[in-house]
Amino acid sequence: MQKKSKKILKKMRIKELMDVYPGLLTEKERYILKLFVKPNMTGASIARKLNVSRQAVHDHIQRALERMESCEKNVRFLRKRNARIKYLKELNKKLSALQDKVQGVEQDVEEMQNLVRKIEKNN
Repeated sequence: MQKKSKKILKKMRIKELMDVYPGLLTEKERYILKLFVKPNMTGASIARKLNVSRQAVHDHIQRALERMESCEKNVRFLRKRNARIKYLKELNKKLSALQDKVQGVEQDVEEMQNLVRKIEKNN
């Protein structure tokens, strides 16, 4: 896997963890991580923006990530949420397919009723 896609995957993982475990973060960690997950933001650019060292930014990110990952390992909220999302998408897909079938059946029934009416008129 390329280095760039690993970074993107890491940022996506951090964003997911932040959505599920925001209460585990300090205000500063939350702010740094919000900046970090933005496209084209790096530890160096965050360090310049906050006027701190890159190492300080890295340390904040690592500590916050370790805390959230540890909690996820024990509680598994993120895993459960992702499973629910997957099942909801499957359910929605099946409901859409069923709706298409029902609409097709409704149309067939309506056409048959029209034919019955025509037959009745001709008798």
